[in-house]
Amino acid sequence: MPELPSMCHDDHFRPSEYTAALLRQLWTRPPCTGRVLELGTGSGVVLTALAQAGAREVVGVDIENDAVQRTRELLQSLGLSSASVLQGDLWDPVGTQPFDLIVFNPPQLPVQGDAPPSPRLRSWSDGGPQGRRVLDRFLEGLPLRLTREGRALITHSSFLDADRTRVHLDRCGLQAQVCQTVTVLMPPCKLEVLPPGWADHHEGRGLRRLGPYLFSDFDVLEIRHAAAG
Repeated sequence: MPELPSMCHDDHFRPSEYTAALLRQLWTRPPCTGRVLELGTGSGVVLTALAQAGAREVVGVDIENDAVQRTRELLQSLGLSSASVLQGDLWDPVGTQPFDLIVFNPPQLPVQGDAPPSPRLRSWSDGGPQGRRVLDRFLEGLPLRLTREGRALITHSSFLDADRTRVHLDRCGLQAQVCQTVTVLMPPCKLEVLPPGWADHHEGRGLRRLGPYLFSDFDVLEIRHAAAG
């Protein structure tokens, strides 16, 4: 059995508040016993929670090889050998397979191309110039991979423009409701990789500054087919 590293502040796999919010949703609702998928497994804790809940089939995907390995080690350490973890970009590793529950914490920050090195892996934060590149690709591919009565749980930062997301969902035949809103402190390591003036531009639109501290709001959204009601 692999020995997992202890949790510490310089561990870039340390679960975030976004991960914790998704876990809360999984732990406070009836477990999904069908086919479940997590995109962006990272530390592996969400996929592990899904596997522990008794889903019939559990699949995880991450673009980073180290994240895939960490997730596999966590699952193995807990004796959850039935879950599979695949390396690849977003939907590519699963094709058009349908799932009853899909969970995703997408990267949502407009990380600069020449940003200095960060303690966190770049793919975990970099959402493209407007922060929506991965989110929009996820939404476009979601209808095909979500069963008729299926649900998706995702995190969605307030600065990403909720109206634009609703328009995108409508176009894809999907609808969403807010399950939970969380306020988090944005650490310096995140602020350092953002374009100059980005925080000032979004202040009051999901961002709030108190002295030297900047706080950000995000929602946990439950997404389903609009035809499912």
